[in-house]
Amino acid sequence: MKTTLIEKASTENKLTAAHLEDRVTEKKGALAVTLADERVWLLPERAVWWPAMRTVFVADVHLGKAASFRALGQPVPSGTTRDNLDRLSDLVDGLQAARLVVLGDFLHAAAAQQAQVLDPAQAWRDRHPALACLLIRGNHDSHAGDPPPSLRFEIVDEPHPMGPFAACHHPQRVDGAYVLAGHLHPATTLHGRAHERHRLPCFAESEGLMILPAFGAFTGTTQSGLPQGSRCHAVGGGAVWPAPDARSA
Repeated sequence: MKTTLIEKASTENKLTAAHLEDRVTEKKGALAVTLADERVWLLPERAVWWPAMRTVFVADVHLGKAASFRALGQPVPSGTTRDNLDRLSDLVDGLQAARLVVLGDFLHAAAAQQAQVLDPAQAWRDRHPALACLLIRGNHDSHAGDPPPSLRFEIVDEPHPMGPFAACHHPQRVDGAYVLAGHLHPATTLHGRAHERHRLPCFAESEGLMILPAFGAFTGTTQSGLPQGSRCHAVGGGAVWPAPDARSA
C-alpha cells in the first residue's frame, strides 16, 4: 500500500508535536486555534503552522510581481523577490519545518520565469535541500507556468487532501474536510474615534474554511468576496489578534 505524506510524516517525525508547540508558544504574537480537532497556530508572518505534521502553510507568494510591473515600464520597488524568500527562510528555519505548502500563486506571471526571479528562488531552494515543498496550483500559477523542476516542488490541483484538511487556492467547501485557502488576500479595517481607518491583513475564518492573508510583499489586500460573517484575526504590531468582523472600508 502506498504511504501517504501524512503517514510518512507521522512515522519519520523525530520532534514531538509538544516540543514544536513550545517553540511557537515562546514566539511572540502567534495565536493558537483548533481546526478540525487539530491544534494549529496563526502566525504574524502570515502563515499557518501545523506542528503535529511539521508543516507550514502560506498563500499567494507572487514571486516576480514587481518584476512583471517593471517589465511594463512602471516604477515599482525592487528587491521584493529576495525579501519574500528571506522571510520564507526565516519562517521554515525558525519552526524547524519539514514541509512547506504554498496555497497557490507561487509565481505571479510568465514574466517571473526569468533569471532575476528564478536565480534567487534556486538559491533559496538550495539553502533548504531537506524541505518538502508542495504547491497547490492557483490562478496565477496557471498563467505563469509551473516552477522549474530544479525547485523540486510537488505540484497538485485543488482540493488536495492532507489529513483533516483540504489544501486549496480558491476558498470553497469540501465535504468532510476543513479547507485552508488563499486567493483573496483578506483584510479587515480598524475604525478609530476620530473616524480614521486603517486596513490590516487578516486570517478570515468561517465554517469549515480558513482564508490566509497573502504572504508576498507588494500583493495588496481586499475585503471583497469574504464569506459573510467571517471572523477576522488581524495581523499587525507583530501579532495575530481578534479583530472586528470583515466589513467595507
